[in-house]
Amino acid sequence: MTRLGRFVIITVAVSLSVGTLAACSASQSRESTEAPSTTTTAAPATTTEPPTTTTTAPPPPPVWRVGSEGAEVTHVQQRLTALGYRPGAVDGRYGAATASAVLAFQKHEGLLRDGVAGPQTMAAIDAPTVGSGPQGGPGLEIDLDRQIMFVVALDGTHTILNVSTGNNESYRHPAGYNAVAVTPKGSFAVGRKIDAEERAPLGVLYRPMYFKGGFAIHGSRSVPAYPASHGCVRVSYEDEDWLFPAISRGTPVTIYGGGDQPAPNTDQPGA
Repeated sequence: MTRLGRFVIITVAVSLSVGTLAACSASQSRESTEAPSTTTTAAPATTTEPPTTTTTAPPPPPVWRVGSEGAEVTHVQQRLTALGYRPGAVDGRYGAATASAVLAFQKHEGLLRDGVAGPQTMAAIDAPTVGSGPQGGPGLEIDLDRQIMFVVALDGTHTILNVSTGNNESYRHPAGYNAVAVTPKGSFAVGRKIDAEERAPLGVLYRPMYFKGGFAIHGSRSVPAYPASHGCVRVSYEDEDWLFPAISRGTPVTIYGGGDQPAPNTDQPGA
């Protein structure tokens, strides 16, 4: 190979080496001038919960019943006494006598009959609508519709008692016949009085005051808000203890109301 040929080959080799280095340098240069990539992390989403609100129900209105004590009970007793009822001693204790008087008041005023002094009854005690009173003169008046008795004094003042009369239902008398539990309506008078418990075929009559055959006004352990007897007029033992010595034989007894009802088919209900 001539000297000229070797020179050409060396020149070409050097040129390739320089070109390769230039290419690598250019590549590295491009890599160094490119902006570094950045990664953006999104902020976590936040949810604001509305504040929890708690609604507290108002306390139930106060009621007074058997076993209650306090100034409100005293107030009830004072008002009932002033209005002509018999709540017993004004001592702030809600006993059977007070419950009976509250029940009589509720019947007289057309309120719910439960013997409990709740908001409606308490409001009415302070501002009664004053239902109709007795229709006649001195004596005993039994209103079958309202299930109350007026005890009318000679001076026209009256006391109102809770009563329970005949329920108008059929029953089998222990003597062997069918009867209807009806309290007779009309005008009568107190006749025979027995100052003791009398055990009759249909139950116990406490200090009965008879006004027609076996029909009597008497004390009973059960004097509910509705008609429940076999035809007699039931009052509480406490009311009968007050009534019995105050009522003499011959005292008028008037019974009215009750709508249409069957006529009694017996004069011997006995409870």
